Amino acid sequence: MPERNPKVQTLAIVGLGLMGGSLGLAALERGLAERVVGFDLDPATVKRALELGAITHGASTLRSAVAEADLVVLATPVGSIGDVFAEAADSMRAGCVVTDVGSTKAGVVEAVTRRAPESVNFIGGHPMAGSEKEGIDAAFPGLYDGCLWILTPNEATSHEAYGTLMRFLTALGARVLSLDPARHDEALALTSHLPQLLSSTLMGFASDVAKTGEGLPLLTAGGFRDMTRIAGSSPDLWVGIVQENQPALAALLRRFLETLTEAADALENRDWYRLRAMLAEAQRARHDLPGKPGLQPYDLAEVLIPVPDRPGVLAEVTTTVGEAGVNIEDLNILHSAEGGRGVIHLAVNGTDNARLAAEALQKKGYEAGIE
Repeated sequence: MPERNPKVQTLAIVGLGLMGGSLGLAALERGLAERVVGFDLDPATVKRALELGAITHGASTLRSAVAEADLVVLATPVGSIGDVFAEAADSMRAGCVVTDVGSTKAGVVEAVTRRAPESVNFIGGHPMAGSEKEGIDAAFPGLYDGCLWILTPNEATSHEAYGTLMRFLTALGARVLSLDPARHDEALALTSHLPQLLSSTLMGFASDVAKTGEGLPLLTAGGFRDMTRIAGSSPDLWVGIVQENQPALAALLRRFLETLTEAADALENRDWYRLRAMLAEAQRARHDLPGKPGLQPYDLAEVLIPVPDRPGVLAEVTTTVGEAGVNIEDLNILHSAEGGRGVIHLAVNGTDNARLAAEALQKKGYEAGIE
């Protein structure tokens, strides 16, 4: 039996920020929609989305945006999804498939399900993709490449509607996983919402400490920058997210504080055995963390490349490695506190590939080594 076409005639995107704009760019680049109609509360954003090619048609009202759509994606702040759906639902044609990109699901699914007409098929969704940047100008078509896109169908979900959405998302480059809405929220409290709070509070704490002395920002190491990168995310966006997942997140944060207290006690009591045991368990768990499908953490090897801090060096390094036939699985750059130099860390699949990458870079004059 031939595989069904993932393409839709008309895709409607409500909310044209990073997530909605990137979806439109990706769908058009991959030929997954004949028409992409976009709506945003800010008319200037709709105009900009048209200029960037993220949509083919701009709508002046929410109802007109969804009226002819085969697939509607609600890319508005998570706290508004229920109300946006309720306002638009009567204008959706029979058989329309509707999903969202909110990062909490139980409240969204409950709010939408009780308002959904029988003729409309809603399936909650959450793409595990994003950026600390926001807005239509931050959108890019590769945002969803290889990302995990969680869907939260329930007993009322149409198999045909689910198939339509799954084929579309898979063709978009995403990996689709189904979860119960409550289970999704518990998992995301640990893997997304708690890290955001920790990153933001660490950055705020460091800022307060810096006010009591000079020079601290210049001494921030790569680990600090890695841990605080997502602190640059929108406060308004994240307040909305944590409000929707408050019970699970609050309980988890309390548990984390107990673990942090345990570490502080071990440090104060000079209990190096206990502290090392905690660090060793964290190291083991990090090594076992699931990564790219088909790639085990212990398969990775790291190539270290000291580089001058100049324009074009990153492009030269990655191009050289690619021309050697080696795929880069992960990449990180540590800048020297003194400025002028840095170290690029490339993670590749296996020591053989690491050796090929290092040799190719050495021929280009780089002092590449394998860790």
